[in-house]
Amino acid sequence: MILRQKSALDGFTCEFLDDTRSQVLGRFSYAWFSQAKNTRLRVYSAEDAAKGDIQMHLNGSAWRVRHLYLNRGHLGNIRYTLETADETVHAQVDVLGNSAGQRLPRILMTQPIQAEVGTSSGWIKRNFPVTESGTRRPLGCIREPSAITFKRELLIELPGVEPPVAAFLSAVALIVRY
Repeated sequence: MILRQKSALDGFTCEFLDDTRSQVLGRFSYAWFSQAKNTRLRVYSAEDAAKGDIQMHLNGSAWRVRHLYLNRGHLGNIRYTLETADETVHAQVDVLGNSAGQRLPRILMTQPIQAEVGTSSGWIKRNFPVTESGTRRPLGCIREPSAITFKRELLIELPGVEPPVAAFLSAVALIVRY
C-alpha cells in the first residue's frame, strides 16, 4: 500500500493507493484544528468532536484517528487511537517523548500488535523499520520509494498486518517523523 500526498500544495489530505498506483483505496485528512480527547480548552462541542479528528477512509470503511495527552510538558507523551464511528478503539499507538537516550520520540504500537517504528538512518530517502517490540523481529518498513518527489509518498510494507492498522501506523509515522 502507498500513502501519497494528494496535492503538492495541500499537505493536509493524503490518499492510500494500491502497490501499482492505479487504484485509490482510501484517504485521510488532517483536521484544521486538532482537538485532543482530554483537552482542557474545547474548541468543538461533543456533537462536533469529529471535526477535531483525522478522518480516514479505507476500503469503504470510515475511521477516526484521535489523540490524547498522557502527560503534559515540554516533551509530553501522546496516545493516538484508530476508532470506528461509535468510538470503539481498533488500534493504539503511543508516542513517547521522554525516553532516555532517544533523540526522537519513540513510536510504540500497543494494540492490536506490539510493534515499534524505528528512526530513519537515511537523509535523502527515509526508511522507518517496524519491529516487534518484545523480540525485535522485523515486521516490515515504511519508506520513501524515491528521493525527489513533488508529493510526499510513503511505501507501506507491512505483510501480515491488516490494512487499516498498517495505514494508521503509517499516518502516525508521517505525523511524528516529518
